Amino acid sequence: MKLKNLPTDAFVEILLRLPPSSLWRFRLVSRHWRTVIDERTPRSRPKALAFCVNGKSAYAYVIDDLADGRCRAREVWRHRFKAMVGTCNGLLCLCSVSSGDIVVVNPVTGETLDVPRCPAEYRNWKAFSFGFHLPTGLYKIVYLPLTYGFIDEVQVLTLGDASWRRVAVAGGSSCRLAAGVVSVDGATFWVTEGADRVASFDLGDERVRTVPMPVEVGHGFSCHLTEVNGRLGVAVISTERPMTTTPAKIEVWVLGEGIIRDRRTKWSRRYSVQVQGVERLLARPHFAYGDHVLTTDTRKRTHTHMQGELTKMFGHNVGRPLVSGEVRSVWIREPGTAVSGIIENSNLRGIFAYDETTEPLSCYRAW
Repeated sequence: MKLKNLPTDAFVEILLRLPPSSLWRFRLVSRHWRTVIDERTPRSRPKALAFCVNGKSAYAYVIDDLADGRCRAREVWRHRFKAMVGTCNGLLCLCSVSSGDIVVVNPVTGETLDVPRCPAEYRNWKAFSFGFHLPTGLYKIVYLPLTYGFIDEVQVLTLGDASWRRVAVAGGSSCRLAAGVVSVDGATFWVTEGADRVASFDLGDERVRTVPMPVEVGHGFSCHLTEVNGRLGVAVISTERPMTTTPAKIEVWVLGEGIIRDRRTKWSRRYSVQVQGVERLLARPHFAYGDHVLTTDTRKRTHTHMQGELTKMFGHNVGRPLVSGEVRSVWIREPGTAVSGIIENSNLRGIFAYDETTEPLSCYRAW
């Protein structure tokens, strides 16, 4: 029997056995496949995954329910590597802070995959990123070998390959690492050193392009990259009073929503967040989860052995998920609902989007 003659119910049964990454690729086959996948297969909303470090171990926690009063996290993974490069389709990419070694793990299946060491000199785990290219179905790890904020190459490893590849970039290219390196929507993004442009490394054609920042990030402002509904976002933060860690206003701009010809060239303002009376920052690099936004406590530990952000996260109900074209105004005046269930005396290193998957890692063992 030809596949096109297969009864729809049988076709759906086959699709339901596939991992999310395969479904996303198969949507590109035809309009019929896209319709069946969109209408007949469940597409769960990503959950929040908190990555924390305590002593010699790192822990990954998933928050299943952000409903008010029930913000509880459950541990899904622990490892000796203390840096999270990123998450993608339910896979976690971790890095050793000391050596730069990389491992990819699947918390659902318990599999781990060691990947080849990057040949470029290792300087900072924050210069790594982990992304997925939908049209080809390839996972890629990207590394920016920075020297005083400048780069002349990008190192790329396609998951399953035995070695990294060097991709030259234009002279004078730079990266403001404090703003983050984020992979989303088939590209890896970073902010240039002057904070006037956002650079993108396309995971398909492996070319670097830049686009102007949506607004000027001048004195009294800072910015960092984030993700909003599968698109790149940039949070621009202003502070009313000098020498304070609590922002007065945060505006989040999203790149490339809507019209295809404006993809990765046009910014749209999507969130306007006012913080008043509480010590809160938007979670990084992910903060928006359906009808909630996540924040972290801005107060810092003072003891040397406990440096870093307090492991306290808070959920704030903003009414409903963001819809296309909307600018959501959010006032954060209340503490929010504290997320419980995380090990005491640990440092929060980031909050990420997470979809559970049974996708095997064995097919990527190439060395």
